Amino acid sequence: MATGAAGAPDGVCYSSGVKPRDRYSGSLLVRGAVWATALFYAFWLLRWSVRPEHFFFADDWDWLYRAALFPLREQLTFLPRYVMNDRPLGALAIRAMYRIFGLNATPFYWMCLILHGINMTLLLALARRLMRSWWAAAAVAAAFGAWSAAIEGATWIADIFDVLGDTLILAVLLTFAARRPWVRAGSVALFYLALRTKEAAIVLPAMLVVMVAVTNPRERWLGEAKRTLWPHVLLALFFAAIYAPMLAEHQRVESVSNPYRMVFTPRAFFEGLYFYVSSMLYGGPWPVGRLIRWSVAMAALIAGVGWRARATLAGIAGFVIFLGPIIFMAHQRQVLYLYIPAGFFALALGGAAEEAAVRLPVEEKRRERAAVAMILLCVVALPHRTNMRKRAEWQLEHTARARLDLAAFRAAVPTLRPNARVALIGFPDDYHLFQTPGCSVLKVVYGVDPVRCEFVTDGAGADAVVVWRKEGVEVTAGGK
Repeated sequence: MATGAAGAPDGVCYSSGVKPRDRYSGSLLVRGAVWATALFYAFWLLRWSVRPEHFFFADDWDWLYRAALFPLREQLTFLPRYVMNDRPLGALAIRAMYRIFGLNATPFYWMCLILHGINMTLLLALARRLMRSWWAAAAVAAAFGAWSAAIEGATWIADIFDVLGDTLILAVLLTFAARRPWVRAGSVALFYLALRTKEAAIVLPAMLVVMVAVTNPRERWLGEAKRTLWPHVLLALFFAAIYAPMLAEHQRVESVSNPYRMVFTPRAFFEGLYFYVSSMLYGGPWPVGRLIRWSVAMAALIAGVGWRARATLAGIAGFVIFLGPIIFMAHQRQVLYLYIPAGFFALALGGAAEEAAVRLPVEEKRRERAAVAMILLCVVALPHRTNMRKRAEWQLEHTARARLDLAAFRAAVPTLRPNARVALIGFPDDYHLFQTPGCSVLKVVYGVDPVRCEFVTDGAGADAVVVWRKEGVEVTAGGK
């Protein structure tokens, strides 16, 4: 992979050997104001997530159950014990928030929102290393921050692993090539924390190889790789040696219908890639409106590769690399897995836009403005707001209803014994409070384990009977 013509700050090599001038980037005060505006826009788009009626949702209750009833030693593990969802750092974050705030969901959502703003800022720093213009790099990070198809994790507590994992991954990418030994050592520590936050971080050394290739002349690749990469590679190999037998056993014992069972075939890879690219572009390449969207995006990416734009090469590689651990889950494709890859997709498009602007027959200052304008098309020309509004309406409706249903249950059932049986009658297939397997919500609220929630037509003999009504659940305690 050859280096392109795009610039980067001091400390990163350039194909020309000279750092490009950034004469039109404005003062630090102006940049700070503009970046604060970008962060505010992301907050404005996601502001619904911190509204009081936004309650805990779905898998949130499973992680809260672990926080409430698991001893600390069960969550604080230094090495993997199973192949899926062994994520102690994120689990400890939820545990700490639960111990402080209990079942007040709003601070949890503020935590996700703040981490999202941090990730936008870290992506800006990474983009600045690969692009000429601070303004273009800021536009890339702003586009990621508003890409509602991919930032579901910033509005869902159970996806804190992707959001916090992205923070750590970006921090590793920004620190691994530092000249100071203590910073490089910190990069390895951050990589370990990323591995214990999100399993997908195990592919990070592959991305580090790409960063070495796109930020150094070819003749320096080997030397720079030896200087910077070996501890990350060794740590990844160590974790891979632990995960490999667990993954093999998982593949052996799980049925073909299990959504988390991997399908390691070329077809699964390309179908998965198509699904996630389609999700980023809000649908497949048809009808005509979406065909235009696809044509522009694909043409930009192809052109960026042809021009050897650093940001495009690194962005495409990052998008595919960080999809790698989940792209083979053929029966479990969800947009929530896009949070980490999405920043690299925006970076790839940004690099292509900046290279296209360089080739415009206008003065240099206007080229920079043209690059920013083209990148911001990703913000204004895609249906981010429409998609987010639909998600917000659905989420708030269902979580507000879940809060009311929980209040009704607690009012009718003051206490619940261990091994209690709860009969659920007439519940729809749509999301509801008791949908999480194992009835985690009642385990958390009543501090008992186990609890059996059963979907039945007759509540005879149950400790509590819950009948679903359109206006709210009807709860009857056993014996009443």
